[in-house]
Amino acid sequence: MKKQPFHTLASAAALLLALSAVPAHAVDATWSGFATFGYAESNSDYTYQRFIDRDGTFKRDTLVAGQLDLSLAPQWSATLQMRAAAADNNDKRWRIEPSWAFVAWRPDNDWLVRVGKMRVPLYFHSESLDVGVAHDMVRLPHEMYSIAPISEFTGLFATRSFTVGARDFSVDGYVGEADTQTRLWARDGAPPLIQPGPFLTPIRVKIGGLVLTARDPDLTWRLGVHYTSTSRKDGAQLSVRYPRVNVAPGIGYWKASSAVPGPEIPGTNSIGNIFLTAGVDWQMGDGWRVASEIASLRQLDTDVGYDALAGYVALFKRIGEFTPYVSYAREKSSSDLIGWAKRLRSPSLPAQIPGASTVNVVQRLAGENIFAYDQDSIALGVSYSLSPTAKLKAEWMRTRVGQLSKHFDTPPGKPDPAGLRVNTLSVNFSVAF
Repeated sequence: MKKQPFHTLASAAALLLALSAVPAHAVDATWSGFATFGYAESNSDYTYQRFIDRDGTFKRDTLVAGQLDLSLAPQWSATLQMRAAAADNNDKRWRIEPSWAFVAWRPDNDWLVRVGKMRVPLYFHSESLDVGVAHDMVRLPHEMYSIAPISEFTGLFATRSFTVGARDFSVDGYVGEADTQTRLWARDGAPPLIQPGPFLTPIRVKIGGLVLTARDPDLTWRLGVHYTSTSRKDGAQLSVRYPRVNVAPGIGYWKASSAVPGPEIPGTNSIGNIFLTAGVDWQMGDGWRVASEIASLRQLDTDVGYDALAGYVALFKRIGEFTPYVSYAREKSSSDLIGWAKRLRSPSLPAQIPGASTVNVVQRLAGENIFAYDQDSIALGVSYSLSPTAKLKAEWMRTRVGQLSKHFDTPPGKPDPAGLRVNTLSVNFSVAF
């Protein structure tokens, strides 16, 4: 039997504890569910978002989920949502796992406190991230909706709601952690130790933040500040920077592993990131709507981690049951981080120097594992509401890579995706029940 993560077991235990304290006749249960069946195909051999390439895939967007909501008492409730989708730890498998598993306490109309497994409130559509009927886009912009190392966490989530004039406000505060695996990609690998393709590094992410949201009938806006601390589960240190080793005038390399000669690599037990987020959704009238989100990521404790400025803007026009839209999204890491990735991916030692091939492979692998991005996408799409609980969507998207992008898997022997231009066609059918 596969060993279950501690946080999943903790969430399930919290639900069982809550249920055991309530008489069976007092529990009011409600079932619901949702599903998306999606197909995407590109014109490129460089796989995008783990699955999308010229061969086409159903894995990127297809999922099915069921949710059980329990009313335990006037102030107490519990929710369990199980989701079946492409596994996040294996590109070839599907996986069933809980995406929600929490107990909620509402002492009055203004407060809501939840404990268990929940969604990180980083985006406008965080809570409805998988619910395709909740938004019109085929796929929420990847440049923005992929910035966090986790989308769910186990911990504490408190919400305070209040009204000022005609506007409703809410303040969300949360803290918790999650165990997950970072997916890395090796273009050519380092056989026999590392084969070309994906490999995983288990990590633990601690996360917390505050989010302010304001709503009125036509305008919703949100501001948030979030902090993450990431460490390796095996206790290994994370690199702060890679020292330069000179072997001759004008000739040298960047030491990216303790297996090659040179000074000690500075390390740290954890890496912090600060996320600042903002978003607005404006119903302009006559069926027009504009939505935009932006995030600034600042990395702490390391020079070779992950930073970026990311965001999108989307314009929608409701025409009967049709909603055509156009969107533009951008993600750009700092020039320092991009510089590190490009330097490390470029061979440093001439082949005639003893051990040069090993040094160059190690250096390139380190460069491939830096989360640096320089890309943008423009999308044209349309959704059609078959009913209030069913939508059919189609989209064409063109993605352009500048200097590099870790969202693309580089095939063995191919150059890095600098300057890559990729067209993607997607069709989705989403339903709620």
